[in-house]
Amino acid sequence: MKILFFLDTASIDDIVYWNNFGLVDGVTTNPILLSKESGNAYSHLKKICSIIKGPVSAQVTEKDSSKMIEQAKKLKSISKNIMIKLPCTLEGAKAAKIISKQGYKINITLGFEPSQYLLFRNINITYFSFIIGRMEDFGKSNIENVYSISKFIKKLNPKTKLLSASIRNGEQLTHALLAGSEAITIPPSTWKKIFSNEFTISGEKDFINSWDALSTNRKKGYEIKK
Repeated sequence: MKILFFLDTASIDDIVYWNNFGLVDGVTTNPILLSKESGNAYSHLKKICSIIKGPVSAQVTEKDSSKMIEQAKKLKSISKNIMIKLPCTLEGAKAAKIISKQGYKINITLGFEPSQYLLFRNINITYFSFIIGRMEDFGKSNIENVYSISKFIKKLNPKTKLLSASIRNGEQLTHALLAGSEAITIPPSTWKKIFSNEFTISGEKDFINSWDALSTNRKKGYEIKK
């Protein structure tokens, strides 16, 4: 099973940067992330879609299901790779039921406990986003529940793909992978943290310091010419 990595950002610079490392199979945006970027949000999403061929999640900002459906239609017109992001609410479920029958790709967001998936078990949604890292803001952990939601989905509707979201460190990423997530959305800050491991950095420093202490003659032929 191929696991997809979605970059949780609306920053063009970050998307281009991390795409160079093969870590951007898609992009997940939300109103908060879009608010951090300058210019028109609709046009900005269009630009992201021109860079990334994979799914790009665009989240509705309406609360009423009928208006969500109307907004989803507008957002879908941006590009064929737009995925509509609906909230894990009763109104979100109403909207998902309608647009799923119209062929929309849907990402249900803000899932915090496994039982919330019951709302969508009979709806043809593409992804169910289960939030992990954000729970720490409330002094709780959602790491163990990612295993439960994975079992829920496989038992109730295996067509739905589990998307583990709000990954803030390597431990959460490891659990998301082991739980069987089919997609994981990660912000640039987390990738930076993972690939700036303090032991990796200090280890490299120790290697270089030991090497620099050698005489020029002892290093001759080993290094590239400076």
